[in-house]
Amino acid sequence: MRRAGPLLALAAAVAALGACPGPKRDGGRRVTSARPEAAGNRVNVLFITIDTLRADHLGAYGYRRTTSPRMDALARRGVVFDQAYTYWPKTRGSFVGIMTGRFASQTGYGKSHPLLLDFNPTLASVLSAAGYATEATVDNPNVAASLGYARGFDRYRETWEEKALRSEMDRTRAITADGVRYLADATPERAFFLWLHYVNPHAPYQPPAPWDEAFLDAEAARGPRLRPVEGFHGGAPRQWAVSGKTLGWYVAQYDGEIAAVDAEVGQVLDALDASAVRDRTLVVITSDHGESLGEHGYYFDHGENLFDPSTRIPLIVAGPGVKAGGRTDVLATTLDLVPTILDAVKVSYPPDLAGESLLPAAGGEGRPERPRLHGQNDRNLLGAWGPRFKIVATPSESGARYALYDRKNDPGETHDVTRDESEQAREERRELELFRERTDAQLVKTRRLLEGQPGEERLTPEACEKLKAMGYVQQGCS
Repeated sequence: MRRAGPLLALAAAVAALGACPGPKRDGGRRVTSARPEAAGNRVNVLFITIDTLRADHLGAYGYRRTTSPRMDALARRGVVFDQAYTYWPKTRGSFVGIMTGRFASQTGYGKSHPLLLDFNPTLASVLSAAGYATEATVDNPNVAASLGYARGFDRYRETWEEKALRSEMDRTRAITADGVRYLADATPERAFFLWLHYVNPHAPYQPPAPWDEAFLDAEAARGPRLRPVEGFHGGAPRQWAVSGKTLGWYVAQYDGEIAAVDAEVGQVLDALDASAVRDRTLVVITSDHGESLGEHGYYFDHGENLFDPSTRIPLIVAGPGVKAGGRTDVLATTLDLVPTILDAVKVSYPPDLAGESLLPAAGGEGRPERPRLHGQNDRNLLGAWGPRFKIVATPSESGARYALYDRKNDPGETHDVTRDESEQAREERRELELFRERTDAQLVKTRRLLEGQPGEERLTPEACEKLKAMGYVQQGCS
């Protein structure tokens, strides 16, 4: 694993992590105490995450509709990772991995502790300890400050808590406005980490005009008419169903939400281009997970399986140290974001990261040498996949059931080829079992850290209402 930055920066960061508090309030603005001068190379980081965004619905990844002209333009200035995947296809677990670069067996994330626990160094806390100004504006109560995601940030704005922001697009525009303001005020003398998290295109798919009709083409009339159902299988979830509409219509609305958020991201990128820090800022655009749009009979949700619609995500990186106009098919995971960003800014890593730096691949110099990635989910599925094969272990009363998919010949992952590829299945199963043994050993150590740790914090009524509207039945809500 490539290590970045001086050892002195690591010592300073680790010393500060244990005492790094969450954001405090001061006249409505959240601040932390004075910080040391920024370590590393003082490159800024603009980190934009877009909830529930499939890679294959962006122009940069070959999509036929014009859903993402602004992100596509950034892709031409940077590097596109064609094989990027989330480690955990639900928002909470995904962002624990994104912000720590560690497996759940290391972070303690799980059913008993579904939050970002405070013994974990985070990207924000490491950069804050290294002297970076840190700010975030987010929309999704699954990354609430009460769940640990605000640690290390000077200011953490939870848009769903503001009654004046009544609609999803109100909150979306507020995120954009914060990003534009921050970049307009940025100076080369103060290195920063700015995180913007947009909830679009998470269900329900309700894009604003003109995006609600932008993709109502012939393809939108195709597919079965979806009947309302309870849950997410066999039809449109009842709470979001629109009578008589086809699958194609729902996909067009999903695409409209992507186009709407793309326009907002474009405003942020314009602000960066007009700022004093354009040439000193690394831009990273990605998602926490994808979305199932009817594949495997699973509609308008994500995370219950480890198939590509839920796990494959976009990853676009541009800025200092990145080769413009590049593409790479290196296997990339959300666990790589911490080491990649810290490598780019030359601030040393926390110990025991599960991911690897993608900066060499982004610079056209090399690539991580690993044959497969790993993934997990809230239902205790465990998977591993490489360029061709994917194996998934599903727990059962009689032990794990294994299924092998040939992703090259069956990109829809619809046929278990265990019998046809018995030798390959044995090899993949053994590798997955070795991975499980390693993570089980990690979990033994982590359980000692979990002693005395609180479970989930109570969420505010505003957060609970927002989660209900998004289709979650959520712990922490009365």
